[in-house]
This record gives sequence, structure tokens and C-alpha cells, in this order.
Amino acid sequence: MFRKFEPHPMLKDFILFYFELDWEKVASDDVINYLSIPTGCSFMGFQKKGRMKVKIDDFVYDTETYYVNAQTTIPYQMSSPDTHLNVLVACLKPTALYHLFQTDISKIVNTGANPKHLFNDELDHFSIAFDKENTIERRIDLLNGIFKKQLQIAKPAFNFIDTAIDFIMKKEGKLSVDDLILTLNVSKRYFQRKFKEMVGISPLLYIKIIRYNFIFSSFKEKDAHYNSSSALLYFYDSAHYSKSFKKYLGMPPSEFDTTQYPFVQLTTIEKAVWTNAFQALST
Repeated sequence: MFRKFEPHPMLKDFILFYFELDWEKVASDDVINYLSIPTGCSFMGFQKKGRMKVKIDDFVYDTETYYVNAQTTIPYQMSSPDTHLNVLVACLKPTALYHLFQTDISKIVNTGANPKHLFNDELDHFSIAFDKENTIERRIDLLNGIFKKQLQIAKPAFNFIDTAIDFIMKKEGKLSVDDLILTLNVSKRYFQRKFKEMVGISPLLYIKIIRYNFIFSSFKEKDAHYNSSSALLYFYDSAHYSKSFKKYLGMPPSEFDTTQYPFVQLTTIEKAVWTNAFQALST
């Protein structure tokens, strides 16, 4: 089961939304294992039941009760050996970790960590209350509370990187780094260095990730093999699209069957996760 929730209005510039994943095995031999694609966002999870395992290429991360995943640059697998997995996740805007915690995001890309050090001692107090709560509404209130407190501590100020991200979203990833440099009137070297520090990855790679998210969200259920002409709007021609798709997902678009990847289908075709949020971010 998947449910999506809005953050407190004070946090809308940093948290796109909260979502709850509640996966339960029907039979003992059922497997909780889903493919996810990079979103351009970061995630902070708070697990109530079970533990998630994240496999990013050769790196395997067994999550702790609370975990943070910054940018991922390649598709990755999420799985759980437990019979029941329940986790409440904050989907963070691309620069949120930097603004709220003043940390270099490039150092935590394609990996996972316990966010305890980010909140100092606050998670100890938070966990006592969170563990006792069984209602989703109250747990969201607790998340809002700890993030609002961090916001008051950090006192973040937005800058040209946030402007660049908004521009990338509005263009649906159909632009170049040079387009951004021209629009922002900033040094290319400084822009790339600051972007990587705040977002975690290069602007070129981030643009590619956003482009693919809009490609996936543009498909309808009938486009089961991801060979839709709508995708070609994002590339020079079909050959370039097919080559890029294969490099990104490991197979050509003609072989990619969404029935084999239900979480991608859930989060993109059914617009349950980042499509609506991306649309909101680009307005």
C-alpha cells in the first residue's frame, strides 16, 4: 500500500511530500523487491516495521531504523526480508539536505546513512514518541516537528542553484548546462562546483535524471514497452533515445516491460510519487 501526505506549510520549500509504504507478504515465499529509478530528490525514511535493503549497483545498504538516501544516479533495487515493511518517508527537494543540515551532499551520493548525526541528539527524543504512535497523522506531526525545529536552527537562504533547479524543472530537462550558465550569468566552473556541493551530482547528470523522470511520467499504461513517440521529444532521434535508455536502464526500451517492475509502474505511470510533486515543483 502506498499513501501520500503533505508536509507542514512551513516545510513546503524543502519537503515535496511524505509517503508511507506498507508492504506485507501474503505468502511466506513472497518477495518484497522493487526497482526504483533516480528522482533527483533525496529521501529520509523512518521505519516502523521491518527493515529495507537498498542495492545500488554493487553497493548494498541494510537500512537502520532511520536512514537517509541522498542522490542516486542509477536505477536501484529496494527489498526487505521481513514479512511486513512499514516506513514513513520524507521526499526532500534536491537542495533540502544542504539547506537544512549544511553538509556537502556530494559525499553521500549512491549510498545510505543514519541521519542521527544530522539532527544531533534530537532523534533520541523523537524516537521515543515516534515508536509509541500508531496513527499516521500523529507520526506525520512528529516529522513536521523535528524538521521545523531543524529549519529554525539552519535559517537557510536560497541561491542561484535553487533557481537553476526550478529552471531545469520548467524545461523538463530539455536544456544544457550552457543554457543555465547563460540564464544565471555565473561562472561555469563555480556553478558546477556549487551545484555538486548542494545537490550532490553534476548539473549535466541531474538534467539527465530529470529528463528521464518526465519521459517516464509522460507514458500511458498502453506504452508498456517504453517505445512511445512521446519519449522522442526529449532526444534528437530514436537511435539516440534507444542508446541512452539502454545505458541508463541496462536494456533497450523495446524490452522494458513495466509488469516486471511494479514499483516503477506505481511511481511513474500511476503518478503516485514524484510526477505530481515534480509538477508542483515546476510551477
